[in-house]
Amino acid sequence: MQKINPSEWGLALALLFFASLASAAAEQNADVCKAADGALSKGQLEEALSLYQTCRQQNAPRLETLSNLGIVYTRLGQFENAVKTYQQALALDPGSPQVNMNLGLAYLKSERYENAVPAFARTLLGQPDNLQAAELLAVCHYQLKQYELAAVQAERVRKSKPDEPSAAFLLGSAYLKMRLYDKAISLINFALQKASTAEAHAILGEAFLGARAYRKPLDELLKAAEMQPQIQSLHSNLAEAYAGLGNTDQAIVAFQKELQKNPRDFKSNYFLGRLMRLKGDFEAAKRYLAAAEQLRPGNAAVLYEYAVFALQAKDFPKAEALVHQVLEKYPDYTGAHILLSQVYFRTRRREEADRERSIAETLRTQEQARPSSHERTSLTSEDSPPPDLERP
Repeated sequence: MQKINPSEWGLALALLFFASLASAAAEQNADVCKAADGALSKGQLEEALSLYQTCRQQNAPRLETLSNLGIVYTRLGQFENAVKTYQQALALDPGSPQVNMNLGLAYLKSERYENAVPAFARTLLGQPDNLQAAELLAVCHYQLKQYELAAVQAERVRKSKPDEPSAAFLLGSAYLKMRLYDKAISLINFALQKASTAEAHAILGEAFLGARAYRKPLDELLKAAEMQPQIQSLHSNLAEAYAGLGNTDQAIVAFQKELQKNPRDFKSNYFLGRLMRLKGDFEAAKRYLAAAEQLRPGNAAVLYEYAVFALQAKDFPKAEALVHQVLEKYPDYTGAHILLSQVYFRTRRREEADRERSIAETLRTQEQARPSSHERTSLTSEDSPPPDLERP
């Protein structure tokens, strides 16, 4: 039997010692990571954060650890740290649907919708049937005012979950922005039957406003105001309903109330300018219209009001030019044809005046014959503002 050198015994013992230390350290590191997972599952976010940070320092990067740490950062509202952590996780697995989903949520919660869109899209590449990702992608498109894209994703969710009110509400809201009012009203009504919320009543009221049906939106908006009076643009929408019903004084009060909250509200400035003109307070009217024009230069509704002022001032060339700008954008706006016929009549162009009056009569007849299940405005076509208010 070969005799072992004492020095070799020492080396062997040292190797065993360090191996046992490494094994113990690995077990300890694993315990830290498991403890972090446990703290996260219990909602102990601060403790989980500390443990995950220790886990990261003691171990090679792992997808699960980085993903969970990102969740902790997101729940703590530390969205920048969450985004960085998720991006580190995606460096290990760029196609991970769950990490892309979590990254999209971090962007969404920090209102970085343009960044959330590709994250949710990548989630759907890996999980085409992930309806939550599709609905959140629709929300992002909606917030970015990409209403057609929002409708595509919301319709996809709605087909798979026809009884889900949130999908119906989102799709109806997208249709509203696309000015597909009848479709919007049907969907939002469905959502209200499932879950009556202030927001749903407010959106339904806005949809009825778009359809120029003023009694129904007033009812819906008053319900919304009773439930949650601080909803954005609620008072301006209420005021528009009052104006459509001819309740001018109530409309003015409501529009002014909206401007106290938001002086840059286009619709309130525009309608106050219009209503003040109709009341004969031309100085106040021009002040409000100037504010509206600053907010949306070239808006057809404002140009129409300026055309009326030009006609009243007998500045016929200016009035004619302004009306033509309105008709370039809205050739079927009855009120503009009426106004242009007046310009032609005042400048002794009888043939052109008769032509514009005939166009206006045809448009009015078509409008009255247009089928609709909803109550329409009591205002005549020439009294109604052009459809250029682009609800925010």
